[in-house]
Amino acid sequence: AGPRWILVSSEYKTSGMKFFLVALLAVAVAPATSHLFLEVHNHKLTREAADPAPPTPEAGPQALPQKPFFGAQELVLFVIAPGSALLGLAFVIFIRSLEARQVDTTNHNAGEWHQDQEVVEREPESLDEDVYGAGIAALVRDSYSLVDGKGDLVLRVSRLMSSFLLMAFVVCLQIFVILQMQALVASRAVTEIRQIYGRYEFVMYGADVTHNYLTPNGFPRGLDQKYFESANFARLTDDEKDLACNIPFSQMQILVPILFIWTLTIVADLRRCGDLFVRLILATPTIGSMKDAVVEGDGECEIVAGLTKEVKGLLMFTCMIPRWIIDVYLLWLGCRWLCATPNFGDLLLNSVALEFIVLLKDTLFIGVVPDRNKRATQSTLIQPWQRMEPANYRVFLSAFLLMLVSFSWVYYYIYRFQAVLPDYKWDVHAVCQSYIRSITSGKAR
Repeated sequence: AGPRWILVSSEYKTSGMKFFLVALLAVAVAPATSHLFLEVHNHKLTREAADPAPPTPEAGPQALPQKPFFGAQELVLFVIAPGSALLGLAFVIFIRSLEARQVDTTNHNAGEWHQDQEVVEREPESLDEDVYGAGIAALVRDSYSLVDGKGDLVLRVSRLMSSFLLMAFVVCLQIFVILQMQALVASRAVTEIRQIYGRYEFVMYGADVTHNYLTPNGFPRGLDQKYFESANFARLTDDEKDLACNIPFSQMQILVPILFIWTLTIVADLRRCGDLFVRLILATPTIGSMKDAVVEGDGECEIVAGLTKEVKGLLMFTCMIPRWIIDVYLLWLGCRWLCATPNFGDLLLNSVALEFIVLLKDTLFIGVVPDRNKRATQSTLIQPWQRMEPANYRVFLSAFLLMLVSFSWVYYYIYRFQAVLPDYKWDVHAVCQSYIRSITSGKAR
């Protein structure tokens, strides 16, 4: 009866896990589905407002429609950010459950790990040396000391509060810089590049209002390819030629690598954030009291053996969720600003300048956090993803999937999601080829 009861309970556990994963995947995919629905719906409304009838030369320029209620930044905040987090969580839980089953099967069949699996027993690892790591170390160490009655109460509370205030300061500073960059830098760049491309379209399609229609933002676009004349490029002034031929979308060989590198920068930080979530929330046991949270290690090291539900919730809402949302929003805003930079030299410089917002947590850790707190961060060890790590495809190859994810985002942003130049016609590259060659060869005008 014993083995049969274990088998039945194992089946119930497996079926329950499958149901949970299906439900989590459904929740994760729902934002993406709603995104596509809203995109199609908004596009339909926009075309109905700007295009009540099939466009004809006799209809002239179209009227400017109202701005969609659910724009790009709302999609990023309320669809892409939570959707990516839930999808990543579903993937992590699926992989963990799959590997746990493989471990159980191997132990059941062989009684021990096979030698050809090259199993590595991972030890607890230190926190990231940044403001978030310092805040986590202070919360765990000081909560443990306060519950256990160690140290001075006021001193412990003071360190805990200062660490959390610094973490809140980083979050607020990043949000403030992002909002100012969006209002004063990115918005202006987008407006200027729309004017540049609108002027280009108007001239290249014969400078005739009957050959153009207006985008939802009120800028001209060619009505039909038959009206496009390459010879009209000579009617632009030298400055207009320069600006038009420096539109990033016209030279994909430089835009795509820069967007890819910027995306990798954000994905790397998202990976660190997700790793913290897995190790602190999923891999660390949930305990009833912080009195059992820490195990003394060698020297100054203290190993996080468990966390209470309250501490895990506090870490999620003060450290992980804000960081994830900021990274996803900054990814979108950075891509928007880079695609609106009408100068290839500035495009390279802007991609470098964006990184300083991501690195604020590291800069403040180096410059502001006391040395004692730095050492505490270094010596606070947390649980790894899994204690026994076999050699498998996930261990060796899964990280390379992040490159595929990054490239997929770049492709999706350029061809589907970007709203810098709505209805971009992809009609600048061929016209500007000879002009750019003349500039780069030193024979320009």
